[in-house]
Amino acid sequence: MVVNQEILKSLFFYKDGQLIRKTTIQGNGNVAGKSIGTKPNKKRNNRYSTTKINGQHWCVHKLIYIYHYNECPDQLDHINCNTTDNRIENLRPATSTQNMCNRKLFSNNTSKCKGVSWHKKSNKWFVYIDVNKKRKNIGYFKDFELAEFVSIEARNLHHGEYANFS
Repeated sequence: MVVNQEILKSLFFYKDGQLIRKTTIQGNGNVAGKSIGTKPNKKRNNRYSTTKINGQHWCVHKLIYIYHYNECPDQLDHINCNTTDNRIENLRPATSTQNMCNRKLFSNNTSKCKGVSWHKKSNKWFVYIDVNKKRKNIGYFKDFELAEFVSIEARNLHHGEYANFS
């Protein structure tokens, strides 16, 4: 079964990043007035809320996008990086490269700045950026604040609206 805007609007209404059931389906616990979707589960490597419609698994954020625009790109980006925030204003189409640009700072980043790391051999801060899945060396800097500024400018230039600084 193809899921489209018409089908979704007949089954659900949208409110604050959630699709809410319009009717109760007897026997399976689907109650009118309840939002759809499972909670993301890191143990199962599932970062997104999911649901089943006619036996087919769907990410809820994709259903919300279809609900509003009657289409869904291959990838959607959560602008604020919170994969549980499915408000339509937080969703935008993205390529996989754009989606990678908007990811959060890795927890093992010791400089606390994306694209900046300490280079022991030169005793300087090293600035780099990933562009089209290739790492570019921006340069080495004695001053951390300058390295941070250069990193931010490079991400603005190369990643545009998908640049994420946190």
